[in-house]
Amino acid sequence: MARAVFSVFLVLMFAECSYAQSASSSIFRFLEVTPTARTAALGGSHTGLYDADFSLININPAYLNSNASGSISASFMNFLGGANMGFTSGAYHFENIGTFAASIRFMGYGEFDRLDEDGNQTGTFRANDLALTGAYSLPVTNKIYAGAGFDIIHSSYAEYKSTALALTGGVFYQDTTNHFSAGIAIRNFGGQLYAFDDRREPLPLDISAGITKKPEAFPFQLSLTIRRLTDWDLRVFGESGKPSFFNNIMRHVFFGGETYLGDSVALRLGYDHYLHEQAKTGSDFDLAGISIGIGFTVRNITFDFSRNSYSKLGGLTRLSIKTNLL
Repeated sequence: MARAVFSVFLVLMFAECSYAQSASSSIFRFLEVTPTARTAALGGSHTGLYDADFSLININPAYLNSNASGSISASFMNFLGGANMGFTSGAYHFENIGTFAASIRFMGYGEFDRLDEDGNQTGTFRANDLALTGAYSLPVTNKIYAGAGFDIIHSSYAEYKSTALALTGGVFYQDTTNHFSAGIAIRNFGGQLYAFDDRREPLPLDISAGITKKPEAFPFQLSLTIRRLTDWDLRVFGESGKPSFFNNIMRHVFFGGETYLGDSVALRLGYDHYLHEQAKTGSDFDLAGISIGIGFTVRNITFDFSRNSYSKLGGLTRLSIKTNLL
C-alpha cells in the first residue's frame, strides 16, 4: 500500500508543480539530447519503451529495476559542428530498499577564439555542459515501477556560468504476457541557482507519455511517445505563423519500430517529425528526422549504433556499450 501511495504522490506532485514553470527554454538544451543509441534509433527519448534498461534513467527513472544491479553503460556522440557528448551510468540494487543509479552527461563544444570589438584575437576559451544525476526506483506491483531522479546541472561558456538543480519523476508499466508497456515522465523540473549574467531563465521542462506494443504475428514492436504536453505551439526557428493543426500534433510525436534477429541482433527504425521540420532544406520530403540503428550482444556486452539524419546538415552517430559486472 505504501508503494502505491508513493507512486500516485510522485505523479501528482510533479504534475501540479509543472504549471508554475514554462516548457519553453533557451538554456541547458543539452538535457534534451537523447542519451543512448537504442532510443535515438527509435526516433527519440521514449518514456514507455518495452524492455528499457537502466541507462535511460534520464528519460524515465522508473526504468530502473533490480535486474540492473551491477550494470554499467557508456555512450558517445559526435555532435554537429564538432561538439562531442559523452554519457555514462551505473546501477545497483539494495534488497528491501530499492534500486539506485548514477549518471554523468557531458557536452564539449571545443575551443573558440576570443575577439575584441575590432575583431582582434585576444585569446581562446572553451564551452561545455555537465549534468550529474542520481536516481532511485522501487516496484509498486510486479508490473509497475515508480522512480525519481535529481540533477545537478552546470554550464560554462568563458566567464559566463550557470548552475541549476532539477527533478525528474516517472512511472512505468510492463506486461510481458501481452508484450505491452507504457510510461509517463516529467523531466527537468527545477530552476537556476546561479544564472548567466544574472538573468534567470526556465529549464527545458518536458512532460511526455509513451507506449510500446508488439502486435501478434507482426515482426516489429512499435513505440510511440507524445512529448512536451504543456507546450502546444511547437514552431521552428524562423516560422512566423502557427503550423497547421495536424502538423503541430505530429511535431509532438515521435515513433519507431524494433525487430530482433535471433536473441542477439536488433534492427531499429524511427522518425521524429519535429526534427524533420527543423532540419529539412526544402518543401519536398527528405531524410531529415529519420533514424536507423542496429544492436548486438557479444557474450555479456551489448553494442548499439544509431544514425539520425539532419538532411543536408549531416547526421548524428551514436555508439552505446553496456554490460553487467556481477
